[in-house]
Amino acid sequence: MQNLRTHAVVLLAGVVIGVLCVIGVLVLLPDDTARLEGQPRSTSMDTDSLTQRDQTAKNRARSLDRHGSMPTDLDDLVFPKQAFDRKMSIVSWVASLSEDQVSSWLEQSIDPSLNLPSSILQELQSTLLQKLAVTAPDQAFAFTWTRDEQRNIAMASIVLLEWASSDLDAAIAQVKQLSESEAANFLPIILRARDDMSLDRQREIARDLGNESVAFSNYFWKLSRGEIENPKETWYDIVNIANREGVQQTTGFALSRVAAEWVKEEGLEILDEIVSSISLETDYTATLSNILTTLSRDAPEKIFDFALNNLGDQAYDIIQNSGIIFNWASEDPMGVLVKMESLPASGFKQNVFWRVIWQWADDNPRQILERLELVPEPHRVHARRTAIQALTRTSPKEAAKYVIREEDFETRLTLANSLITTWSYQDSDATKEWVLGLPENDPLRAALIRPLASTLISTDPRAAFQLALEQPIEENESNPYLSWGYESTILASIAYQDIDLAIELLPQVRDQGKTYAYGAIGNSLIQKGETQKVIDLASQLSTSEQAKYFQSVSTMWATQDPQGLLNAFDDLPSTEIKSRVAFSVSISNVSRNTYTAEEIARIEKYMDRETRQKLETYREIDFNNPSPEDQKFLRELYSW
Repeated sequence: MQNLRTHAVVLLAGVVIGVLCVIGVLVLLPDDTARLEGQPRSTSMDTDSLTQRDQTAKNRARSLDRHGSMPTDLDDLVFPKQAFDRKMSIVSWVASLSEDQVSSWLEQSIDPSLNLPSSILQELQSTLLQKLAVTAPDQAFAFTWTRDEQRNIAMASIVLLEWASSDLDAAIAQVKQLSESEAANFLPIILRARDDMSLDRQREIARDLGNESVAFSNYFWKLSRGEIENPKETWYDIVNIANREGVQQTTGFALSRVAAEWVKEEGLEILDEIVSSISLETDYTATLSNILTTLSRDAPEKIFDFALNNLGDQAYDIIQNSGIIFNWASEDPMGVLVKMESLPASGFKQNVFWRVIWQWADDNPRQILERLELVPEPHRVHARRTAIQALTRTSPKEAAKYVIREEDFETRLTLANSLITTWSYQDSDATKEWVLGLPENDPLRAALIRPLASTLISTDPRAAFQLALEQPIEENESNPYLSWGYESTILASIAYQDIDLAIELLPQVRDQGKTYAYGAIGNSLIQKGETQKVIDLASQLSTSEQAKYFQSVSTMWATQDPQGLLNAFDDLPSTEIKSRVAFSVSISNVSRNTYTAEEIARIEKYMDRETRQKLETYREIDFNNPSPEDQKFLRELYSW
């Protein structure tokens, strides 16, 4: 687990470094960069071919720069559509801002009402933070990290990289204030900020921040980046240090890259030396898988044969933990299948077949469907399903034709469900048209209506509700209370994303599901803090329905706003409702401990005699071994 965390944080550091290579250079340009927008520039695009919006954005950017005035409101900025033009505009704007203006723009950037695409917002925030990190790094870090709801590791990393580059000790002091798990995110950033640090200094910092192995990962990464002049020498430098310090598991990325350069220089003949130098150490197993994955990108079959013939008992595990099969299948899937036929039956062989099929289907689903006879017979059903699912992601209309041809109904239904789930996000109208276009007497059509309605909730909630409304009610003979129309279930999902629309559609819900639907909307209102609307909504229900409604929302209300519910008891419409809500809150509090004993005693005073008797009966039940009478009581209680 420690090794997994190390690799994860190192990978994050690499991503951040890459981002900063672009952003950092741009932000640190001198202030006269702002003039770049106004300078002539050769381009193959004719000005007349620009959209009016792009031209307006360019003119707006030039105007801002030329007059030297910056808007105080981010909503007044007009961003060019083209990525390079947008980046240059953002850089020129931010370069001219004072520290206070940068802080102001950052505060505005987290306002929920700001209407900016996430990609543009992230680019703007990164540039602002990069500049603020130069003059006020503690303030920049606080912006990214001290707000619990706004913590952003990537943004905080941008700040810490700049901070550590200029004041290493201060950056370390900041990270030391974090918890151990939080500090682990930033240790690679701290170490990569300075190229002049020795391994001993890196180890000292890493120990101080809780994970010395990251220092070795970082040191090995630096040895292997860029052009490697002497791969053999670098290889043994890394291996010797790793063996001496017992950190073999940190070498995977570095040794993979060095091995690739060594093989490129001396050929695959050097593989024997590469493997023999580390194969005696079991801690290099993961590293060896990484190395073979890298090398198999150019010669997958040769690497497979080498591993199978030279790695003994470890061969199967190392091959399965590597990307050799995926790389080979991308190049020559049929070649892998032929090779597998020569191997004895085993779990390894089965696993390889599945990997080949997956990769082949992902790369070229049409080819595998057209040449299915080349797949061994036991794997053809799996290959066909996988290929159709892969084709669904890129060409759902074409995939639909293959779905219909599937003879086995259960397989056809599985593929169809996968199809409409994916297709509806791309084109909900086409998906709906396909399902509804199936013959009325086709059982597949009937089976897909509910899944279709469910997939349409996020893209076309009205259509989802209407489809559900047309479905027959499924009766639950053992508990009629659970018999309701599917529209109630759909409405509950709609309520979480658009409560106003859900309330608008609520009157159309059929009687059998009315209580459930009202309860779902009531719970959504509670989560949004609109408890008065919860009470107002009950006025649309009959007296008996109100009792069930308030009982169904009481647990959520007690969880989200316990004091609010406590204070609202006197406002509940009737003594029966108060009694039922008190009962529900009392039994749920046993596991949730939302209220103190004194508060529960106050709540239970609202119970009438009959409800209090139910509570006493409930408390006497042995839930590990309930009697038949207890089970009957619980069923009655559930539908009460």
